[in-house]
Parts: sequence; structure tokens; C-alpha cells
Amino acid sequence: MPYFLLIIGVVLAVVGFYRFFLRASSHQIKSVFLSVAAVVVGISALWLTLTGRLPIAIAVLTALWPLAISFMRSRNATTQQTATQSMPMNEKEAYEVLGLDEGASDDDIKSAHLRLMKKLHPDQEGSDWLAQKINAARNMLLKP
Repeated sequence: MPYFLLIIGVVLAVVGFYRFFLRASSHQIKSVFLSVAAVVVGISALWLTLTGRLPIAIAVLTALWPLAISFMRSRNATTQQTATQSMPMNEKEAYEVLGLDEGASDDDIKSAHLRLMKKLHPDQEGSDWLAQKINAARNMLLKP
């Protein structure tokens, strides 16, 4: 019976992670992996300490300390980069996102937007980020 419950838990966790990865941005996925790695390192260090291997635990934590520092620095850089990416796009980028040539008609823009949203909408297992880019491109090109 305990193995059956364990199998059900593992299957539910796999399905949950699958659904998360479909909708998550690359930054969110990186954060999840790094968080899991930090928990694993912490549990490992605790286990080593409790089993009388304190010098090994200290050595592992000391060896991983530079990685933690670089992670914190990259996290700050990623936050600044995300702020930069939220800046509005120009017309050339908007046409590239929609896959159109410059000077396309309003009807072409609307049909390209509809085609891409049917394919990449978050409700169709697409990405929120891509849907936002497509909508921003349409809004940029169809502004009054």
C-alpha cells in the first residue's frame, strides 16, 4: 500500500511539473531547477553532518559557495534584463513577430495575429510570453 501511494504521488508530481513547464518562462524554469538544487545540497549537507561527516559537509558547502554567489549575481542581472525586455518594440520587430513584410495591410495583420494566437495561445498549451509578444506586435501595428 505505501508503494502504491508513492507511485500515485510521483505520477501527480510529474504531471504537475509537465503542466508547469508548458506555461513557464525560461526564467521560471531556471529558478525552479536552482531551488531544487539548493534544497538537495542543503539536505545532503544536513545528512552528512548527522552521520558524522561534518568536514565533508563543510567542504561541499565551501566548494559550492562561489556558485551561490554567481547565481545571486546572475539573478540580479536577469531582473535587469527582464525590465529591458519589457520595453516596447519597434515596427520592424512587430512585423517579424507576426511573420509579415513591412507595409502589410490591416487585414493581413489581423489574420496573422489570429493565426498565431490560435496556434500559440496559452489555452492551447502555448506560452504566455509568446502571446504577449504577438498581442504587442498587433497593437503596435494597428494603433490609430
